[in-house]
Amino acid sequence: MSEHPNVNPARESYDAIAKGDLDYIRDHLLAEDVVFHVPGRGSLAGDHSGKANVSSYLAKLAEQSGNSMRYEPEVFLADDQYVSVLLRIRGDHDGKVLNERGVHVFRIVGGRIAERWSFPQDSYVIDEFFS
Repeated sequence: MSEHPNVNPARESYDAIAKGDLDYIRDHLLAEDVVFHVPGRGSLAGDHSGKANVSSYLAKLAEQSGNSMRYEPEVFLADDQYVSVLLRIRGDHDGKVLNERGVHVFRIVGGRIAERWSFPQDSYVIDEFFS
């Protein structure tokens, strides 16, 4: 059974983050009016709207994690509009280690990421990692 084509932008976004290629995400994977919904109370939490703001969020995420953030997808569930990803989230910087599970839900429009919601297993763990 072949993978739904909407999985591609989600998978490619994780690969590009691992390579530090945020330009690829901005130029090839994001819709113009993209919105990333990030839970929590930390400096990165909130809704990030538009390519420029989402790119800025991703750059801050990389910077604040010491470029150590890794998303390891375990399962992709996809249909014609949404992709849900069960994943492990890892990172380490300044003596802090992140090893968390979570879910990302992407809304895909025209082969591009129009929205992404993040649901960490424990948002306090994420907040502490970035504090």
